[in-house]
Amino acid sequence: MITVYADVLVALNILITYLILVSVRLACRIATNKWGIAIASVLGGLSSLIIFCEGMSAVWSVVYKLFVASVITAVAFLPGNIKIFLKTFLGFFGISFLFGGVMYAVEITFKPQNILYLNGTVYFDMSITYLVGSVLVIYGVFVIADYFLMKKMGSNEIYKVKITFRNTSTEISGFVDTGNNLKDGMTGRPVIVAELSAVAPLFSFEEVGFFKKGDFSQVPESLKTKIHLIPCNTVSGTSLLPCIIPEKVEYKIKNKKAQSNFVSLAICNKPLSSGEYKALLNSSISDLGWKENKDEIFVD
Repeated sequence: MITVYADVLVALNILITYLILVSVRLACRIATNKWGIAIASVLGGLSSLIIFCEGMSAVWSVVYKLFVASVITAVAFLPGNIKIFLKTFLGFFGISFLFGGVMYAVEITFKPQNILYLNGTVYFDMSITYLVGSVLVIYGVFVIADYFLMKKMGSNEIYKVKITFRNTSTEISGFVDTGNNLKDGMTGRPVIVAELSAVAPLFSFEEVGFFKKGDFSQVPESLKTKIHLIPCNTVSGTSLLPCIIPEKVEYKIKNKKAQSNFVSLAICNKPLSSGEYKALLNSSISDLGWKENKDEIFVD
């Protein structure tokens, strides 16, 4: 008979929730913030107290887990739309379900004396010292793995990007695509690819209609000296994208900022993501002169 200690139970499930959230972040390549992950992990730890509710049916256990997963997902990832929410929610619930299945299989197969799995919650009968040591070791492993994975894939953080064209500015979210080495053949500038919906404020109603139609033989008078086409290779083939040259592009992430006057902007009439970001930034962004963001660069 295992005696369940609430403090060990909560601490253990804070760790488990954290590890699951990190796994979701890596799998879905979703931007997060430390406070969101921390608060969500604590909520996950507190939710484990359901283990003390004896006689809970399997149906209510699943309903409870779905509710907890939705709250934790919302807090950790702050999804901006239903697509991102569903993506992260399904990721969190799926990984949690997989973990729970493994724990249940271990319990019924090996019948370990120090593991209890009840109401979808796992408990290990261990000392606080052992728990803290385990947390530090596992956390270290995840930090190292996260570092090398992000180095291989590129940063998964979302940049704020302010684009200025014809003295009009708009701010969009951008993701650094390490495979985006696209150069503007006419000017030699690195190219940012952005969704039309995100950069529409830079253009008039007539110009937005032109981009939507995709008929590049009928360029509006206002854009005839401002626009040219560039070839773009994708997994589905080669296409032509309309391209403009902004006066200035400013980038911001965390406490750093940078700007460039040597960028071309290609406009795509299709979504680039499920809503996490609206632009694919060129890999050359790492070569910019990044500075500490002492002053807010995105001001109206």
